Amino acid sequence: MQNYAINNNLTPFISMQNHYNLLYREEEREMMPTLEHFGVGSIPWSPLARGQLTRPFGENTLRTGTDVWASIYGTGAAQKAVIDRVEELAKKKGVSMAQLSLAWMLHKDVVSAPIIGTTSIAKLHDLIGALDVKLSEEEIKYLEEAYQARSVLGH
Repeated sequence: MQNYAINNNLTPFISMQNHYNLLYREEEREMMPTLEHFGVGSIPWSPLARGQLTRPFGENTLRTGTDVWASIYGTGAAQKAVIDRVEELAKKKGVSMAQLSLAWMLHKDVVSAPIIGTTSIAKLHDLIGALDVKLSEEEIKYLEEAYQARSVLGH
């Protein structure tokens, strides 16, 4: 569609809403390079994996018990490994797990702005703090290397 728009002097896409976070990075295979190639920004939804990247692995909330989609990220060792690294690095840096997870995403050049949802103003203020979190290349690699490829989710 992007090539068609460009070749026919139509308005090309400037952004795409896609599913992307530390627990689901399948977009990195093909979509992110394509967006980057065409200069299209990514506006990821569920950047905190439905809250799973905001708390230690296995810690549940009221939403966990009522969210029918919470299980899409799984509950196995692969997810635990990523979440444990988020928790460890967040403690080391003195920031919340939510801030660290969002900061990781904001370090991706193709990401224009994540779509965030929150249940309180206090949590929104916490998320805004992600703008001040700086991650080194080594820290980014540390967060990413625990990820295991999985089946593509979505529609």
